[in-house]
Amino acid sequence: MNYFVLGLGITGISTIKTLSSIGYTVYAFDENLKDFSAVEDSLKEYNYNLIKNLNEINYDIIDTVVKSPGIKLENEILMNFKNLNKEIISDLELAYRLFPDKNLISITGTNGKTTTTMLLTHIINTSGRKAMAIGNIGVGMLWEIYNNKNIDYFVIEASSFQLASINSFRTKVAGIINISEDHIDWHGDYNKYIEDKSNIFKFQRDDDYLVVNCDDEIIKKIIRKTKSKVICTSQIKELKNGIYEKNEEIIYNNNGSEEYVLNTKDLKIVGKHNVQNTLIAVGMAICLEIDINTIREACITFNPVEHRIEFVREINGIKFYNDSKGTNIDATLKALNSFNSPIILIAGGYDKKVSFDELFKTGDYDLKSLIVFGETKYKIKNSAEKFGYSNIFVVENMEKAVELIEEIAENGDVALLSPACASWGMYKSYIERGKDFKRLVYKLGE
Repeated sequence: MNYFVLGLGITGISTIKTLSSIGYTVYAFDENLKDFSAVEDSLKEYNYNLIKNLNEINYDIIDTVVKSPGIKLENEILMNFKNLNKEIISDLELAYRLFPDKNLISITGTNGKTTTTMLLTHIINTSGRKAMAIGNIGVGMLWEIYNNKNIDYFVIEASSFQLASINSFRTKVAGIINISEDHIDWHGDYNKYIEDKSNIFKFQRDDDYLVVNCDDEIIKKIIRKTKSKVICTSQIKELKNGIYEKNEEIIYNNNGSEEYVLNTKDLKIVGKHNVQNTLIAVGMAICLEIDINTIREACITFNPVEHRIEFVREINGIKFYNDSKGTNIDATLKALNSFNSPIILIAGGYDKKVSFDELFKTGDYDLKSLIVFGETKYKIKNSAEKFGYSNIFVVENMEKAVELIEEIAENGDVALLSPACASWGMYKSYIERGKDFKRLVYKLGE
């Protein structure tokens, strides 16, 4: 079996290491890489064939292509392979094939994936079993699975990019948190994005479990196709069978037998959206037969994930929050609705070709000022002005944004970085963006 790895980032390096260690023949290429020295240094102990020039690719000898998630399926190299009927898959599909004996769990959604993945991992570890979070959290999943023989469960954060390239991937327990418009530039249109998200349960069987947010109208439609056992969660209605929130309490109703799980006031993660994340994690934990007392203990002791409405510091009565993972409109709306104080919002970044009107249409939050930068700065500004917002500042970069907050913020304000955009073009990742924000905030007052 000859594999071709396209893209030499975290996923590509992890894939080469794993395939080489197992004994497969591996060819690798990255058309955006100019200097191959760092890659060669990190892979010097592994047997693989590094292709440095596009015209050196021998398409005929390749059996399967493993693409890095961010590479679009319309990529010229991928199209050449597709025209030769070569299989193109993601590391998600490859993990399922290479490690059929491993307990894999998968979670997807437009927002909340990382928090839910980390929370479920924490619940499993609290129960005494060993779990590891992998996937779309900046971890090369294949190499982690290969090297951790003692782990009982691998909890995978699955992105739409990964799910778009699967042919058989399934997990015994899967979860879908929510679906809203995102990554239209990559998928082509909203329907294709929804279809790719739906792949998480496409190959599930009738004895598998799918835990979903039944308040989400799109999810309610797509789960009609599933063969698996659907476990519903809700924040707006009592369920006869499922997990729901009522009067700030999470209740598990098992065919009419209700059991108290926890009070949402005891959670360290803030916001209604994090209650929904908790409901999904609780439902998946129940499917894994973890007892309610353990689930309660784990949820209460779980700390917020970095870059997800992360409290940074308070200075002169101004509270700074880092929500750099807020890379789409729905995520930023959830962040805005998590606070009752006046908010100074920093937004902007890479243009994913979506409208920002939804961000300002409802106005259910107290947006005192808006600071915008990046490729989308004027798109966001124009949308805000359309709905009556006027206290808007256009700045060059993060440093200027934080300096401006120091000038305009008052005691009691919340300064929130929640860009509603990807970081590309200004930063390599949302992680780098969030760390830069925190660095600048910690410099204030020096």
